[in-house]
Amino acid sequence: MIEHSLDPAKALCLRLAGTPDADQPLAGMCDSSRCTQATHHPCHRPVWEESRETAKVFIGSLSRRQKTERARLEASATRAERVLAEIDQVAAAGPARKDEI
Repeated sequence: MIEHSLDPAKALCLRLAGTPDADQPLAGMCDSSRCTQATHHPCHRPVWEESRETAKVFIGSLSRRQKTERARLEASATRAERVLAEIDQVAAAGPARKDEI
């Protein structure tokens, strides 16, 4: 599982949005592949599942000559699978205690 820092002010989304004084991350701008502040929860699973399935559909429709696009989509599908595994691992561990949040 990805280790996360506990300082929301260091979230990448806040720097990109130009709001370093905000006290919490901006949910719509989360980029979990580049930000150590990102977290994944069971409520996020449907979106990541759809992302993975969409990438697979597009991969299946590509011709052999579209190698660059295939590589990009395969990386996207792999990332989605990694996030889904993380979400499933968190869900299997059970609800977090308040002192762990």
